[in-house]
Amino acid sequence: MMSHHLRRKLRLTWGLAAGLALGGAWISLPEKATAQTVETIHQQRQDQASQVHAQGSGHLPGKPFLDNYKPPQDLSTEGHRINWLFEYTSWVTFGFFVVMATALFYFAYAFRARPGHKAEYSKGKSFWEQTVKWTLDAAVFISLDLVLIWATYKDTAEYFWNYPKGPEVVKVMVMPQQWAWNFKYAGADGEFGTEDDINTINEMRLPKGRPIMIQMKAKDVIHGFLFMEARMQMDAIPGNITKFWFDINKAGEFELACAHMCGTYHYKMKAFIRVMEQEDYAKWTTEASEWSKATFDPEEKSAQWGWKWGI
Repeated sequence: MMSHHLRRKLRLTWGLAAGLALGGAWISLPEKATAQTVETIHQQRQDQASQVHAQGSGHLPGKPFLDNYKPPQDLSTEGHRINWLFEYTSWVTFGFFVVMATALFYFAYAFRARPGHKAEYSKGKSFWEQTVKWTLDAAVFISLDLVLIWATYKDTAEYFWNYPKGPEVVKVMVMPQQWAWNFKYAGADGEFGTEDDINTINEMRLPKGRPIMIQMKAKDVIHGFLFMEARMQMDAIPGNITKFWFDINKAGEFELACAHMCGTYHYKMKAFIRVMEQEDYAKWTTEASEWSKATFDPEEKSAQWGWKWGI
């Protein structure tokens, strides 16, 4: 006969297997939400089966090791602002780290216990110790905090909140979801919410050298729009529209990543950004707008997402 211990072990095993099976079914990813490869055509409809997610490049054979740790090339007009803030903060904090580490090692060595000398202890209450403390505090505040506050307000007024206007501006709605990126462009009529709207999944097409205005709202949880070559990172929040802008001055293919841990399949939250020459972009939008209008299906609600531009 089967022992009580063996029966208990089998019950636990069956329960674990059933739990994993149910859990796997619960978190299974819908095919239409999986990421696509860079070759995915822009006309793919949301109700069609998506292709397998593309693999990352990783370490390229023959590429110098240190090149893997260099920042991505800055291809935007205003990206130098972010570069400056990052480099300034890094060098200033590194400088203070060197000062503090040097002082720490010096005091530990100079005032150590040794034959004929008792270790000295101080509570830091003397006049010269307090003077050094407040001098360092003031130096950190002035050289780091005040400079960063000044640069932040300056960049916000001159760039981040100085939204571009005019016919040259390319408007794109972005709606990230678990686990895909949805993009929408106004068609030939220039209006969102009409039959010729252009919808793409995990592939964002942009013209080179023109300002890109983004309005973004998450479908489910918080996601992060991270486009390194444009030095742009912005949060996508459910129920709230985030707006920002950037430009890109080099044609090519780049990657868009999610900067926040957004769930089980966060690693699939990658999209492709294809920056095109302006003539090629105009040709693509014309073709895609015509295709969208010709294939418009009022019953396909998944492709009719969006909101009123300008909110």
